[in-house]
Amino acid sequence: MTATLPCPEWLRQTVPGPDPAVFTGAIARYRALEGLREFRSRLYECLTARPDALFELCDAVLCADHAVTSLVALCLEPEFRRGHGALYGALAGGRIDDERLSALLAETLPQAVDGPEARDWIAEHDMIDRGLLEKAVAGLPARDAARVRESCARWTRLRFAVDATAYPRPAAECSPGREHVHNGACHCKGSSKTAPGWEYQFTAAIGHLRTAWAALIDVARTTPATRTGQTIAQVRNVLRRLRGAGKGAPLFIFDAGYSAAALTDGLSGYPAHILVRLAAGSVFYADALRWPGKNGRPGRKGAQVRCLKQEDFAAAAAAAGREPRGRKKPLPPNPEPDEELLLPDTPLYGTVRAEAWRDVHPQLHGDRGWFAGRGQDLPVLRGTLLHVTVDRLPDGRDPQRAMWLWHAGPAPLSLDELWRAYLARFDIEHAFKTLKRALGLTAPKVRTPQQAGRWVRLVMAAHAQLLLARPLAADLRRPWEKHPAPGRPLTPGRVRRGFRDIRPDLGTPAHVAKPSRPGPGRPKGALSGPAPRYPMPGETIKTPKTDRATSGQEVKT
Repeated sequence: MTATLPCPEWLRQTVPGPDPAVFTGAIARYRALEGLREFRSRLYECLTARPDALFELCDAVLCADHAVTSLVALCLEPEFRRGHGALYGALAGGRIDDERLSALLAETLPQAVDGPEARDWIAEHDMIDRGLLEKAVAGLPARDAARVRESCARWTRLRFAVDATAYPRPAAECSPGREHVHNGACHCKGSSKTAPGWEYQFTAAIGHLRTAWAALIDVARTTPATRTGQTIAQVRNVLRRLRGAGKGAPLFIFDAGYSAAALTDGLSGYPAHILVRLAAGSVFYADALRWPGKNGRPGRKGAQVRCLKQEDFAAAAAAAGREPRGRKKPLPPNPEPDEELLLPDTPLYGTVRAEAWRDVHPQLHGDRGWFAGRGQDLPVLRGTLLHVTVDRLPDGRDPQRAMWLWHAGPAPLSLDELWRAYLARFDIEHAFKTLKRALGLTAPKVRTPQQAGRWVRLVMAAHAQLLLARPLAADLRRPWEKHPAPGRPLTPGRVRRGFRDIRPDLGTPAHVAKPSRPGPGRPKGALSGPAPRYPMPGETIKTPKTDRATSGQEVKT
């Protein structure tokens, strides 16, 4: 016989249920770990020759607890289980499938650049009701409805920044293919800021939340003579690899130095928007005025819109009155803009003013540049000219120059989206800073551009793994460092600091090095001779001077 004794109320305890946030975080971490593990496995398949050494070299870049300043020092990292000879042999004799690697990066990274912090920020700012939008365009023609949907796809549109950076090799006379490339870190006199070396142009996906992250998805070595054609081909390749990712045509953003007319013509008919910063003094034209009964040949150019400030017009008018041989008439003022935007008291820039002239076009010349050889058969490239002025810069300085932008694409976009998208282009500058200062993009002093290209792609793969490891990394701060701001992701440097702790959970597809003996080396008496010299464009090879005492006649004793 058993008896059940009553339990006092003060002994009863309520067991709390499982915390949903714990399970949600564990599932997100598991998915991030599996995604990074799959990425590393597919990355290994992109290495077609010497894959083990190349993959371990990439891991050594990620796990080093210091900035990469020497290539040979990476063989001392425990992740690189080979000797220093295998390190140099990987860059000299290794092979990377460029198309396969670029396809992997384009498939994986653009959707990952906006993390959970960015998605929460987008949810707060996206005020478009998709249901009301579909009801509003239900009665429109299909073409007009598609243009309206395209204009309203701001928060789902992929954005890409395209920019080039230098790989300086000033003293490498035995390196072929060197050009005078722009190098902002050059301390030479004058305003050219060029240095001998190679130039690599990157395409990076940038998020809607301004951070230090950019997803590098493509790279190509460019030369000044063929840069425009290579840029257009690079953008077309990115569009081909995206395969309809995102909603709306992607937006490609370029800094000053790119030809807006050439990019508009080369990408005409492709589902892409372009946004290019213009040089001061550029001139665009509206359509010529026409009316029934007007005689003569129809005009091609209407009112001029010059990329000048009001002070420049006043200075030109004053110069026209002083100089008898100068311009007889002052420059006419720009016509009234078709659209204006005023944003008062923004946190970083103060009052922002934006003016837009729609359906303007530049004047083309068929005897130069991209349009050489076309003669008179030149297209009319219409787009939007945007003028942006601000009260101050984020560091408190006064803006010295106004910003003129050119936009062309399958549909018009809002002024607020365009000027903010151009500012987001500077995220790729943060990526360049991480690549060069922390990951050693230009640290190896390799001889050939092919070796430099393999190293550049390995550094890109390392940066991509940092982006995918962002949800897994712990905040390993130094005692003097601050906590990250709420709603902001960890910086690339802090994620790299904890990657060595993440790597054991990921594993490695690289095989263990096989024991071997040193090779026989160079045969006795064999001479390789001096390496060939490659002069810079416009230079000649200097022949070494011969000693007069040992050449020609016999020396007298």
